[in-house]
Amino acid sequence: MSKTKHSPLVYCGPHLKGVARQYTTYTNGLPEKLQEAAAADKAVAERILPQAKLPEAMKQIRLKQGRIYTCYKRVLDAQEG
Repeated sequence: MSKTKHSPLVYCGPHLKGVARQYTTYTNGLPEKLQEAAAADKAVAERILPQAKLPEAMKQIRLKQGRIYTCYKRVLDAQEG
C-alpha cells in the first residue's frame, strides 16, 4: 500500500468565504470546495501555486503589479461585483 505524497500548494487569492483563506497551505491535496471553485473560475485556479512561489506571489500582491496580482484582482473584483 503506497501513499501518494503531494507537493504543498498555497492558495494566494483573496479570502473566499467557506472555500479558502488567503495564503492557506495544502499539503495533502486541495479540499473539494476549492477544487470546485478552481474548476469554475480560471482566475481562482491560477491563484493555487506551488509553495516555492509564495514569496513572489506575496511580493506581487503587496506591490499591486504582475501576473499574480492581476489574477488576484480578478477574483477580488468578481466577489465585489
